Amino acid sequence: MVENMISPARHALKREKVTFDARVNSILNSELQGKLILKLRVQEIFLKAIIEAEAIEEAAWEKAQKLTPESIVRVAGHIRLLNSEPVTNGETAIANSDRVNLNGHKDAASDFDYAIHVTEFAVIAHASLGLPAFHRDELSTLALDERLQNRILDVRYAADGAIFKLRSGMCQLITEFLYSKGFHWIHTPRIISATIAGDNEYFHLPYFGRDAWLAQSSQHHKQMALSMDMQRVFEIGPVFRAEVKSRTSARHMTEFTVLDIGMVFRDDYHEVVDLIESMLVFVFRGLQERQQYQHLIEIVRKLYTTRGEFRIGLDEHGKVPRITFPEAKRILREELGLETDDKKNFTDEEEAALGRYFRASPHFGQTDVFTIDQYPASMRQFNSQPSSDAVGLCNAWDIIVGGREVCSGSQRINSYEELCEAMRAGVCGPPLDPEAEKWQAYLAAFKAGMPRHGGCGLGVNRLLQSFLGLDDIREVSLFPRDIERLVP
Repeated sequence: MVENMISPARHALKREKVTFDARVNSILNSELQGKLILKLRVQEIFLKAIIEAEAIEEAAWEKAQKLTPESIVRVAGHIRLLNSEPVTNGETAIANSDRVNLNGHKDAASDFDYAIHVTEFAVIAHASLGLPAFHRDELSTLALDERLQNRILDVRYAADGAIFKLRSGMCQLITEFLYSKGFHWIHTPRIISATIAGDNEYFHLPYFGRDAWLAQSSQHHKQMALSMDMQRVFEIGPVFRAEVKSRTSARHMTEFTVLDIGMVFRDDYHEVVDLIESMLVFVFRGLQERQQYQHLIEIVRKLYTTRGEFRIGLDEHGKVPRITFPEAKRILREELGLETDDKKNFTDEEEAALGRYFRASPHFGQTDVFTIDQYPASMRQFNSQPSSDAVGLCNAWDIIVGGREVCSGSQRINSYEELCEAMRAGVCGPPLDPEAEKWQAYLAAFKAGMPRHGGCGLGVNRLLQSFLGLDDIREVSLFPRDIERLVP
């Protein structure tokens, strides 16, 4: 039986024979005739494999001598701990040697904890010669573009693979939380027939003689689902924006993954904000405290050694710290000494400065996650509910994680008459015509009676980037798309 090599220590302690598949990380020089030393890689585990011609079949030995790095092999034998047993014969010189060659690069042979004396051997897949080499001690110096061009080999490297396993885990935690709160996962179209006037970042799509576009959000369909009395809905899926700045920006792409959440509330839109903040705390703590994710975070930190630990600081009520948009602008001016325009949204630099401020401030719990509430209506979509407390503001919020906005949400207008009035007013852009044919399917949900509700869009890529403290959003995108990149 082929083993899933999760715990080599257990196999070593039991001195049991195991059979498993592994990648050939490198082929180590051996001056001893009839003996081959391999560095094998099983996910994040490295083992030294000692193959002797007399221990395996002749045909298998011939194949072993033709091995190339990144080939997949199946080996059987007994695993032992190198640190607890003396190494004998010629293995000592090999284990301590730095003169190990892999495609012209050096690779230390002394980082093994385990060794296996191979008694059965087979080649499962033979890798071509001359593949680009991605080494533990070299990866951080490689340009990101070079790594993205060789994404398959790049992600095989333990730390990069761990990033995408953490992304999977993060989505599992998100769905675990939302299901526990009575949410339903829906699936909405990515081909739409209406866009917002003045927004030039839609991808146009010729559609059988008609005009269509790729969706930037599932917000409108999500609202329709709430009018169907589904109460609480969410979706995780791709969205598309023709982001010209994705050519140079480290936080924008043309295709990215968004968590869209919509829910009916009873008394106040802060019920929605509270739930989303609680979800994020649940996700962050799950990543930090559950063993399977702790291990992956440790692997990422070995590569990105300058990243500090993510902090979850809560206020005296046990909640994520929350301030208003005007208060955030005041902090930037009066406490951080920055020039800022109250009539404009936060720049990337201002978000980063607020992130550093909250992380350092004992008053705010020295946190990496906080919420900015009550945004100017001119900065939000036409369907955001105006604030009843302050003229010109609306019931909208952003959540900042690691100095970056990762989530934008608001209470949506639920009255058909008020929504039509807001469309005509054009507070946040050119006026919209609620009588236009393209808006009728959307407005039908309000004509039928829409409950009070709110929701948000949360960038999954940016959330993980901010949690891990990575510089570029492409680091957490398996196959990123930007203005320059269509492959792989």
